[in-house]
Amino acid sequence: MTSSETYGDLQYGWEKAYQDQSEGPLWQEDPIPVIPAAIEALSKRQIGTVVDLGCGDGRNLAALAAAGFNALGVDIAPTGLAHARRIIQRRSFLLRSDATTLPLIDSSVDAVTCFDVFGQIQDPTDLVAEARRIVTPGGLFVTNAFTTTDGTYGEGEEIGKHTFAYKDTLFRYYEEEDIRALFADWTIVELDRVSWDDPPHGDFRPYPHTHDNWVVYATVEKSA
Repeated sequence: MTSSETYGDLQYGWEKAYQDQSEGPLWQEDPIPVIPAAIEALSKRQIGTVVDLGCGDGRNLAALAAAGFNALGVDIAPTGLAHARRIIQRRSFLLRSDATTLPLIDSSVDAVTCFDVFGQIQDPTDLVAEARRIVTPGGLFVTNAFTTTDGTYGEGEEIGKHTFAYKDTLFRYYEEEDIRALFADWTIVELDRVSWDDPPHGDFRPYPHTHDNWVVYATVEKSA
């Protein structure tokens, strides 16, 4: 098991990954495949404002903005945000911040999204709590997390339960009970399992691979 300091270094290793990818974005330009269903779920609830935590290079944020939501993208990596600035084309806002300590007031947004982030942090408990703080009662939190049958499971050095260090970044994978425990203070509206094939990601993961994900739709119930 690595120390908490090492975990921290891995969690913030994405800035280096973005810097090392010299040609084009680190990921493909299209949003991840769960985005259309997420947009549909947000639209059905007449969501207006969305905060996208861990927006990275902005590909998912751009899709939210294009769908008409007033969106704010949050990430800790300045190089990732620089990529996002080009992609969103002034259709949304960007904020450099740790997703667990946001400069936003309580119950201030209609929804929070968080895509491909749970797999890159040691423990998302504080992030989930922060999302609960800022989302309005009746609002929605949409996120995904790698399952333990994800195609990348086991790559790199094992440093904890279902947790691996891969190219100076952290990858964590989840069982269903882990997800339900994280959302014990929420009402899970829907818990899906979705797989898709991903193309190579430059030098970071230079081969096709399959991702298997939990996709969570959760809400905080309104007071009676």
